Amino acid sequence: MLDSFRNYFLECRKLKYEKLFYIERRKKLRIPINEIFPNPDIPKSEKRENSKPNNKFKKNPVVLATKNGYVLLAGTSKISYAKERGESSIECTVKEYVNEQEKFELLLSENYHSSLMSPMDLGGSFIKYREKYDITQQELARRTGITPGTIHHYESLIRTLNPKLGEALSAGLLTFKEARSIADLDDHDRQMEIAKPFLEGKLSSVYVEKIVGRAKIASILSVDQIIDEVVNGKKSHIVNKNDNLSRLERKPSATSTELIENSILKIAGELEALQIKNIPEYRRLKLISSLRILETRLKYSLNNLNGGFTSKYSTPKSYSNRIKV
Repeated sequence: MLDSFRNYFLECRKLKYEKLFYIERRKKLRIPINEIFPNPDIPKSEKRENSKPNNKFKKNPVVLATKNGYVLLAGTSKISYAKERGESSIECTVKEYVNEQEKFELLLSENYHSSLMSPMDLGGSFIKYREKYDITQQELARRTGITPGTIHHYESLIRTLNPKLGEALSAGLLTFKEARSIADLDDHDRQMEIAKPFLEGKLSSVYVEKIVGRAKIASILSVDQIIDEVVNGKKSHIVNKNDNLSRLERKPSATSTELIENSILKIAGELEALQIKNIPEYRRLKLISSLRILETRLKYSLNNLNGGFTSKYSTPKSYSNRIKV
């Protein structure tokens, strides 16, 4: 009886492995294109002026096996490309079952890579998915193959961009690059000022990132002054004066630590304010790395100060090469 039970157990295990092998083998199949049906949840392809290149989906199309054929879950652009080349079949990743969350993820990936949804709608979809499943930008990036920075840029169109500029983006009057760069500015009125020359077609989008970057650190300058600096290379007299003053203020004193104390207090205040800010995932990781470097230098400085004089401790080579007093 024991032998019979052992044989039965071995037979069951063999069948299990054969089934797993069959499923694994079924994951990738070459399927006739005419047996692949469109997914009703995927919007029909429309050519838009502000859309991205149309063949960014690098993986095999993903299909769901049904009794009547295969339903396309992701890879519309790749199938369209295969049709244009006259191919009658295409290699696909076949799924026997997908849950609602996985369907949502595949839909997000499809809409992004195939440019089937407007940037504003896609940004709203990213936010809706992350709120529904309580997922970070990093985790969503891992699941969809879309970078965390890209997800942040799309979400910023909903969270921080002036709604009027969002409408301009949807209407094709503003490019995605222009909109997501301008969205980095907190002030909606300032956003409108920066966007005006781009909306009027007076400036190319190649300048938008530099103009926005300058606007962040030079809030007293007018848009015309910033454009003159970025496009024509002309420095504002106001900026030059402030730069000279800041250089004098930064000049260290050999006998005073007042400047260092003020800088430390300023950094401490900024770090405290970070606790209430909504920091994007990819920037948060960079900030953590920078804070760890700062932590190392703080420990070294505290050791020196607690010793009463710096000469008591030998300076590590890594610091002597990097720190200049």
